[in-house]
Amino acid sequence: MYASRWLTLVLSQFVMVSSGTLYLFPVYSPMLKSRLDLTQEEVNFVGSAAHFGAFFSVFGGFFYDAFGPRATLTLGGALKLGGLLTMALTIQGVAPQSHRFAAFCAWVFGTGCSTSLTASLGANYATFKDHNLHGRLVGLILAFFGLSSGILSLVYDVFFTSPVSFVYFLALFAGGMDLFAATLVGSPKNLALPDDEPEGGRGLPLGGVGPAPAGTVARLFGAADHDAKLTRGLTLCGAVAIHVAVSALLIQSAGGVAAVTIACLLVTGALMTAQSWSLLGGGGRVAFRRNEMAQVDPRLNAANKAALEGVGPAKLPFLLDFWLFFIAMMLGIGAGVTVVNNLSQMVSAYPTLAPDAAATSRSLMKLLACTNTLGRLASGSLSDKLAHKVGRVQFTVYLLALMAVGQCILAAMGGESAPLFGLVVGVFVVGWAFGALFWATPLLVMELFGPKNFGANRGLVGLSPAIGGYVMSTLVAGRVYAASAGSNNDCDDGAACYGRAWVFNAFAVVVATGMMWWLARRRARGRGMGPIT
Repeated sequence: MYASRWLTLVLSQFVMVSSGTLYLFPVYSPMLKSRLDLTQEEVNFVGSAAHFGAFFSVFGGFFYDAFGPRATLTLGGALKLGGLLTMALTIQGVAPQSHRFAAFCAWVFGTGCSTSLTASLGANYATFKDHNLHGRLVGLILAFFGLSSGILSLVYDVFFTSPVSFVYFLALFAGGMDLFAATLVGSPKNLALPDDEPEGGRGLPLGGVGPAPAGTVARLFGAADHDAKLTRGLTLCGAVAIHVAVSALLIQSAGGVAAVTIACLLVTGALMTAQSWSLLGGGGRVAFRRNEMAQVDPRLNAANKAALEGVGPAKLPFLLDFWLFFIAMMLGIGAGVTVVNNLSQMVSAYPTLAPDAAATSRSLMKLLACTNTLGRLASGSLSDKLAHKVGRVQFTVYLLALMAVGQCILAAMGGESAPLFGLVVGVFVVGWAFGALFWATPLLVMELFGPKNFGANRGLVGLSPAIGGYVMSTLVAGRVYAASAGSNNDCDDGAACYGRAWVFNAFAVVVATGMMWWLARRRARGRGMGPIT
């Protein structure tokens, strides 16, 4: 059986929920730090290793180009399962007690996230041919990558008290979700999925049986064209993100009362169900057998051959456009990784917040998940809407400028009397920009270098934020923190614990903005290497 285009999209969203467990490192990093007696630089090294695997996955990209989405999802699920299980064993004291081994586990897991991400994007590119939909399509898929930490932190609040048990759960969930999706996602080579339900059956709900829904229900869950379905999917996804952020506020205000937390989780589940149904509803059948799919006309393949030609990974290092793009993303996304990896320690650095640091950092994590998601959704919608006026490269210039603003906010935050307000504002802006830049990366890879070698090219470009995360989060932020830390490897000097790191990051992202602007000017003058417009 093979999933329809809409079921492929829904399954890819859940694969992204499993991949977004990457951002849950702040939940278990304090225990990892205490159990292994690590410095903050060593903790950041482990977190950066996960991001390195998640961004740089040339092997996963080549694997996708060679074997397609099903095999690639299977590989991604196996890597997630193995990496997280060994991480849990390390925290528990069963596996080697070394930050290098923990970093290896994190890298394996992160590589699984990137591998599954490549498979999900590639499968949806193949089933949704219209390039005018791709901004919103990628935004919708990647939104759940960012939203994952907010959703699963609610699961932690309700069902778990031990971070180790939670990591075991994440291993089974992340690996199992991808392995299940691999049984359906990805049509056979040279076969095309049937069109959506024909006009005569478009008033019917999923499966084409029963009376058509009416009124508001019809607009949200009934038959619709691609534009309308993506729009309502984006709208409900945004509602999930906002609810996650509101949940953080409610749980914090209620002092962690179980009933409030459970209610927030139930509403999240209901909204996610509605969001999935808004994409599936009225679309006819959700799966097809091989003999129900049409042969692709070889003449059509020949006609599209020129569009499929692009730049292979062996040629990328010789292109100026590649290096402008590479360095800009290295600095821009690397600055965001610094905030993600250090969220728990940023909170505990303030003596007024330290007594309730774990709960506060989980609340900020939910806020980060919300803004991360909204950044991806908004970027996808605005990019498609403004495509005839503003190219995607120029659009990314504005996203990098927003990241620079977020880093400046954190650098200027010196109010020890009310640090939470500054943290909230800084996390809000950085989270939005980080999600938007994460959205932009695969689209720009395809636009600049073509779809033919998308998997390998995306993996190679992924080395840029991987390097940025290591340099800016581990080396710079880790050492700035260590300079103010005491004998217990903790720093309680508030803004001073990261002050110089934020200044460095802000300057670096301003440089990145200038490089992306240069790339946009080259593209506008027709001197860039790019087969796709």
